[in-house]
Amino acid sequence: MSKTLEASDPCPKQSLMIQTTPPEKLTTRQALKLAMTDRQVLAMLILGLASGLPYAAVGGTLNAWLTTEGVKPIEIGLLSWAALAYAFKFMWSAALQGRRTPLGFKTGPRRFWMFIFLGVSTVGMALLSLSEPPSNLALIGLLAVGIAVSSASFDIALAGWRIEAARDGQHLDILSTVEQFGYRIASVIGGFVAFILADTFGWRPTFFIITGLLALSSLGVFLAKPSSFEAEESTGVTHVLGLTSQQKNISTILVLMGWALGFYLIADFAYGALTDPENHNARNFIRNQGPWVVGLTVVWLGIVSAGLVWLQSRSSIKTEEDAKGVLGVMFSAIVEPMIELIGRLRWAAVLVVAVALSYRFTDLIWGGFAYPFYLGENYGALGHTLKEVGFASKLIGVFATIAGIAIGGLAMLRFGRMPVFFFGSVFAAVTNLLFADLALGAVYTDPVLMTLQIDHLFEAFGMDIRMARLTSVIAVENIAVGVASAASIAYLSSIVSKRYATVQYALLVSLAFLLGILGRPTIGAIIEDDGFARAFIICAGLGLIASALALAEWIRIARSEQS
Repeated sequence: MSKTLEASDPCPKQSLMIQTTPPEKLTTRQALKLAMTDRQVLAMLILGLASGLPYAAVGGTLNAWLTTEGVKPIEIGLLSWAALAYAFKFMWSAALQGRRTPLGFKTGPRRFWMFIFLGVSTVGMALLSLSEPPSNLALIGLLAVGIAVSSASFDIALAGWRIEAARDGQHLDILSTVEQFGYRIASVIGGFVAFILADTFGWRPTFFIITGLLALSSLGVFLAKPSSFEAEESTGVTHVLGLTSQQKNISTILVLMGWALGFYLIADFAYGALTDPENHNARNFIRNQGPWVVGLTVVWLGIVSAGLVWLQSRSSIKTEEDAKGVLGVMFSAIVEPMIELIGRLRWAAVLVVAVALSYRFTDLIWGGFAYPFYLGENYGALGHTLKEVGFASKLIGVFATIAGIAIGGLAMLRFGRMPVFFFGSVFAAVTNLLFADLALGAVYTDPVLMTLQIDHLFEAFGMDIRMARLTSVIAVENIAVGVASAASIAYLSSIVSKRYATVQYALLVSLAFLLGILGRPTIGAIIEDDGFARAFIICAGLGLIASALALAEWIRIARSEQS
């Protein structure tokens, strides 16, 4: 790192970066004791629940309610676009980066914003529970968008608190794992439990219950202690040397122009889909305009920031300049975090971005076709009933994911983060081949089930070999997803700087989410042309590419720790 960049650090390096190597490996008993006796860990469990409930309700349960009320699929599809708030949350994450608590409260800014956005989500959920579909779909859509934006904003503040509150890499791994526990428990409540409650009491009482649980989860905010880092007051100074005010302003304008064009493409399609749905296909938009949206909002920010890092390296300017005016403040909030990330990682930033893009790609891309594969009759689909899929996926599958998270979390504490990060990527990639085998008639799965007597176990509960296949493969795949999920969140959290945690983490997470969505039309075309089996084999291959990148990143980090 150049002397110019080193001088731009306003805080000691230890206060900015989380210790990535635990001082010693813990036994399983020590890890469990630490997790169960830490107040921050308990708070994180509850806050993970608060994070997952709105997404489960708006992203899935609401669609089921609308379906039972006879709402058209195209209208449900448009309403589901509310989930895009989670993909583009990095675009307003900078507004929540500051270390000064609004209105002079002593809570710390992360806890303040968590409480505010959790309250907004709760009010939105309460209003949603009072709605009466299929009437007032416009209002329902507005509420869904409001809840999604508020929930995504809550996630931004929560990620910032988790990263800043972690005492070291070991503590960060525990907090990241426990957050996933809470999130997956919310998936069970918002999915399997919600369907049972809706079948018994109706949809409106079910959403009232979800609203009540969301309100109770605010207890996590009060349990959480503010980190010493976020308690520091923001100085309002741009800590970037080697750049003139003009260069900063021009770079900010360029980034904002890209974002404006990206939002225009999204808004133009959304308006067209509402006014002329027959000529505005979401799949075509994702295939044709989607890459432009990602390029204008994410890639362009990286290019501009990389250019500024290059200018810094060639500059002789040794003084800092105050952030003046709106452009100065927006530079500090939006561009500066990316300059820090690229300046710190240098060329390794390319590898880090490639890992972030690819690690969860196969999970996210295939998730959109899970129900067509389970329920459908064509292209090698399995033709199961809703009840069968609900049991295998929403009950056994979710608990298998939770088990995978536990395995991943404990493994990171025993063996380190990066070995689990690499193994999780391989495990998740290979499980795609299990689904490919199901699509081809379970040629290899059935002998394994019979050898292990799993088919007889299911027979004892009145279920046939088809249910044994479906449930077993989903369980194994979800365990893999749980391990990979715990490891990926811990890894991404360790890469970012504490000073810019909210912006950098939101951006890295959004990269994987956006690429997964953009790849779905291509996988859909492969399914229609060659069947599900071929698509799963391709996903496995893509997953192994991610494994190779994860291995390269493991080697890079190991070498950097030795130097």
